[in-house]
Amino acid sequence: MTAIKNSGTAVAVQTTEKANEVVTAVVVRTPENGVKKAVNIPADLIEPSNYNARKTFDADALKELAQSISVHGLIQPITVRRKGEKGEHYEIICGERRFRACRMLKLAEIPCIVREVTDEQAYDLSISENLQREDVPPMEAAEAYKRLIDTKRYDIKTLALQFGKSEKHVYQTLKLCELIKDIAKLVKAGKLTASAGIVISKYDKKIQAEILKDRLGEDGQGEWCNISAGVLDGKIQNCYTNNLENYLFDKTPCLKCPHNSTNFDLFATGSGCGRCADKKCLDAKNTAYLVAQAQAIALADPKLVFISDQYSSGCEAKQIIKKGGYEFKNVHTYNLNRYPTAPTAPQASDYKKTEDFDKAQEQYDKKREQYEKKVQNLDALKEQGKIRVYADISRDAVTLHYKEVASKDTKSNEQLIADLTAKKKRNTELQAEKTAEGIKELLRTDELPQSAFTADEETAMYFFMLSKLRRSHYKAIGLKENDYYGLTDEKKLQIASTLTEEQKTVIRRDYLYSHLTDRTATVADTKGGLLLAFAKQHVPKKTAEIEATHAEDYGKKNTRLDERIAGLKKAEKQAKADAKAKKAEQPAKAEKTAITVDKAKKATPTAKPKGEPKDTPKAESTKQTAKATPTPTAGTVHLVTVPPKGKTAEVATAV
Repeated sequence: MTAIKNSGTAVAVQTTEKANEVVTAVVVRTPENGVKKAVNIPADLIEPSNYNARKTFDADALKELAQSISVHGLIQPITVRRKGEKGEHYEIICGERRFRACRMLKLAEIPCIVREVTDEQAYDLSISENLQREDVPPMEAAEAYKRLIDTKRYDIKTLALQFGKSEKHVYQTLKLCELIKDIAKLVKAGKLTASAGIVISKYDKKIQAEILKDRLGEDGQGEWCNISAGVLDGKIQNCYTNNLENYLFDKTPCLKCPHNSTNFDLFATGSGCGRCADKKCLDAKNTAYLVAQAQAIALADPKLVFISDQYSSGCEAKQIIKKGGYEFKNVHTYNLNRYPTAPTAPQASDYKKTEDFDKAQEQYDKKREQYEKKVQNLDALKEQGKIRVYADISRDAVTLHYKEVASKDTKSNEQLIADLTAKKKRNTELQAEKTAEGIKELLRTDELPQSAFTADEETAMYFFMLSKLRRSHYKAIGLKENDYYGLTDEKKLQIASTLTEEQKTVIRRDYLYSHLTDRTATVADTKGGLLLAFAKQHVPKKTAEIEATHAEDYGKKNTRLDERIAGLKKAEKQAKADAKAKKAEQPAKAEKTAITVDKAKKATPTAKPKGEPKDTPKAESTKQTAKATPTPTAGTVHLVTVPPKGKTAEVATAV
């Protein structure tokens, strides 16, 4: 065993003959409050803690550490504390990486320093030990700082003092904990620098998600992954924030807003209003400002007309003003003249010398005077009706324009009032028309509730039924027959709301009569059947007479038709019988003809066999018979039958 002496520390290294056996070391420290000695504890009794800040362990680095321990021994023991009801186990406070290396070497025992500490002390010691390492990954340092901050026992200032870091460093490192999960993974994997992560962490989760999707990529191969933090900051500002200097609304509340870029970093030294990263809030404030400006300008000038966008809906402020009922016209701004713009007053803080500020103030006063004269002149022309003023609502301001009006187009206030009154009347009509259109669409598409039929519904029903009331029944409801042309909707509504039961019956019956008789051409269909039943119920005798008259007339006609039909059917039946008999005769004639032909074949003589001697008696007999055969004549067919040997040929003639 050899001894190595250091200041206040003695390291004892035990060597063995076998190269594969692990070397253990005993470290003796001599602190001011006593002597702390390392003791060898079985490796199976030691377990890692769940609050260790370090979560990743490089496999190659662990192998190198294990190789070093196998050669030089464990120079610095791990720190543990007792665990369990009887203290039979030990929990690592500091040195989990060394513990893992020893387990790789399969050490049976590991040198440890046992500390008697509380949970809070063990927690703080574990995190502090990890933070004091030079190679601690930034994300792990950020998580460790956050754990200590969460205990409420530390703040940024005390952490900076304890670990010898600047407050700015601790603050920026803590900002990494505000990264969304997928960007934090890129920082842990080394695909994004910690400085770039700190820049991105200043923005809210929504903007971070957009940056990841559009610029970084979940695999860390995006266009913004390999640029410096300074360049990245500029690109994010240009793409995802808006300069508050470009907006005219009161930005006092924005100066302390957490979405203002000047408030992203406690140690930032920027100037001006800053840049807004909350586009929704920015748009809402800007819209409210533009609407207020437009309404104030319109109130000050009753003749003012707003400029409408021909090819787009315009900004939200313009839509709000349109819905407010203000007048808009499609006018191109390039055909108009721009109202003069008020000059901006100089600020003393912008000038180092007083004389420079005084000079600027003098120039401002002159410009202000010129501006006011131009405005007064335009206001006079406007009152005379020689110019027409227009207001254009853009995305950041409300600007005034004007154009000269020809003398023939100039209108007096009375004429303008008449025109505006006519527009007002038409708007009222349009309101009623659009309302009716909307209600009809509503009733067409929505299901009506199943409720009791109301008195108003009954009045409306009789209002429409009155249009079918026959003039002969006008008297029954208190009208004269000549009131037909004066029966207005107003009068019908008045009558419908004061009807008696008898009057309602008259109206309903006339309404029913009107629909039963309208386009009813026959009593043979469903609608005609309802008409017939209606007539039988109210005028049964006359209805029966009509039915009997037409039944008798058309009954006689049908009788004559039946007679004609019966005669035609009888003739058709006889024709079919004759055709059938004629068809039956044809096979008998064919059979008789076949028998005659067969007899003719038998009477036809046999021809002389080839090669028979000419001088035989048979030959001569045959020759004589042939000579006796009559010569064929036109229109006659001779059938010659060759007889058997020894018989005479027979000839049959058919004409």
